[in-house]
Amino acid sequence: MNGAWRMPARRALDERPLAHGVRRGGFTLWETALVLAVLAITLLLAAPAIVDFGKLRAATGSQPVLDLLRDARREAIQTGTVATLRLDPVSGRWRVDTTGVAGMAPLATGTIDLGGATTLVTDAYRLQFIFQPTGAAFADSVGVRDAGGAVMVLVDPWTGIARAEPR
Repeated sequence: MNGAWRMPARRALDERPLAHGVRRGGFTLWETALVLAVLAITLLLAAPAIVDFGKLRAATGSQPVLDLLRDARREAIQTGTVATLRLDPVSGRWRVDTTGVAGMAPLATGTIDLGGATTLVTDAYRLQFIFQPTGAAFADSVGVRDAGGAVMVLVDPWTGIARAEPR
């Protein structure tokens, strides 16, 4: 049979025209943009933590003051009393009194050891830090100057948490 029907040669997949509604594999522009936007936001939020990663903060001369403030706050919270810390910036002597339902009583006294080159800088004759049973505080701020520089010790009024900020 001369006029026999022959099968047409097969085309490669890339040469075939796409039928309407058939989609090739891959991502659309919108999908790619959405993923990039999510990555950008994630990096933006994580950048501060990444920058400070691995940095150890050296202990400063303000650490004894911060420890004393944390102990007074902890005492107020644990005993459910008002703890008042009074600190003499010149001599370093301190006293903690508690006031509660049973009355007022001295809790502890002592002298803060700042080291030879560290000084407390303030205009106040005597510093006073009052911690409520909730942890909230009414507190003075004090500068601490040592060989490494100066920091300001501040107490957050709502939480009562003490922190040192470089100045």
